[in-house]
Amino acid sequence: MSGIHERHTGAAATIRKRPGRPRDPIAEQRILDAAINEFLERGAARFTMDGVARRAGVGKSTLYLRWADRDALLVESVRARSRSIEAVDTGSLRGDLIQLTTNLLRFLLEPVGYATFRITVDAVANPAYENVAKELAQRHRHAARRVFERARERGDAIDEAAVDPVVECLYGAVTMQVLNRGLGRPFASDSDLATRCTSTVDLVMRLLEP
Repeated sequence: MSGIHERHTGAAATIRKRPGRPRDPIAEQRILDAAINEFLERGAARFTMDGVARRAGVGKSTLYLRWADRDALLVESVRARSRSIEAVDTGSLRGDLIQLTTNLLRFLLEPVGYATFRITVDAVANPAYENVAKELAQRHRHAARRVFERARERGDAIDEAAVDPVVECLYGAVTMQVLNRGLGRPFASDSDLATRCTSTVDLVMRLLEP
């Protein structure tokens, strides 16, 4: 019996799962881009796997091999295409906040940035987007708080109780600009963008005054 067992074990050991079809990284990137564009054009309510497949030039079955449903595809697309807004060091708190606000507003008025804004708003009604919305908010919060940490390292006296209200006011002002303008209506020039962000920061920084 032991010989039979050994032969069976040996035969089983030679069985290997056939490898699946390798991913095509170029096709995958095309799908992620198509999903972002479909979302921006049609919104979450009319976002479909069929629409993404047509836009990407692939079969719908290709999408379902990689993503369970449309929400999973959209979430991964936004996560993969979004980027953190870095806290640039200009040497002063005011300069850092102006640069941070400028970079954020410029990004949110771009297609990918606007998609991250839209999915954050849609997360209120769709729990499938909740985690990625929190992730995005945490990235922005981290960048903003890093500005104040660096100011302390430079020796600035920062009232900790005022940090969150300042950050919320800045992001609130940026959000209103995005809502008012929408996608495809950027500022006429970098100078106009900088002027708007500078006046916003100067107003909000009054919260830091004793």
